[in-house]
Amino acid sequence: MILIKTLVNIGDKKLEVWMKGYGRTIIIQPGMISSLFEWETLCENLSRHARVIVYNRASCGRSDKGIIPRNCKENAKDLNALIKKLSITSPILLGHSYGGLILQQFAQEYPNVASGFILVDSTSYDAYKLDEVEIDGEDGNSTETWIEKCKTYSGLSKDDLQVEMKDWIIELKKLLPSSRHIEVEEFMSNPSMFESLSEELEYDLLSGRETNQRIFPDTPTLVIGRDPKASIIEMVESEGLHKAEAEEIEHI
Repeated sequence: MILIKTLVNIGDKKLEVWMKGYGRTIIIQPGMISSLFEWETLCENLSRHARVIVYNRASCGRSDKGIIPRNCKENAKDLNALIKKLSITSPILLGHSYGGLILQQFAQEYPNVASGFILVDSTSYDAYKLDEVEIDGEDGNSTETWIEKCKTYSGLSKDDLQVEMKDWIIELKKLLPSSRHIEVEEFMSNPSMFESLSEELEYDLLSGRETNQRIFPDTPTLVIGRDPKASIIEMVESEGLHKAEAEEIEHI
């Protein structure tokens, strides 16, 4: 089987794409700050049974940002354009975290395109409610704070961003082979990505959206979520939250 790594022109921008395998097509949409090479091991295994595609959404990795501000609606539009460009019929779409939120938007915008959805620990349409939980002595992880951080990061040089993201880069390098370490550094030191993140956070996660009331299509969907009890214990033990705070967050 031939591995294809390329930039696919979808009209107003080019997207960085990884493709391998034959047969039924599975398309993977990584999370908000997650690159396609974090999925390569899984994709290699899946490609023995299907055609697997994983891609970096606009402004991530080598993918262009384009001129329109980023949000779930635009990301879903790009995915639909990619499917059309590659002449794919009835793909199975898998989305992780924010990628899962993009697929929920996609399902409502293009209800007849996918034959199935897999949402892996997906961000919820109600994620904006997390900022309503009052946590003792904590305001550094609010959506507003992250938006401001991303705006600051978007104005830094690549070298300064590598320094700023050093701890994050080190953790990613521990999970990935050495052949991907340079790509990790480049991915995490991309000012354009953080510009898009600020836009996505503000539009998609800061408040509820008008699409909130639209109905998910009658398409086979597998939802893989984390264990609530284990998550509550982790928030209490690792993040120092009170049990009631952790329970409220997990309920949302």
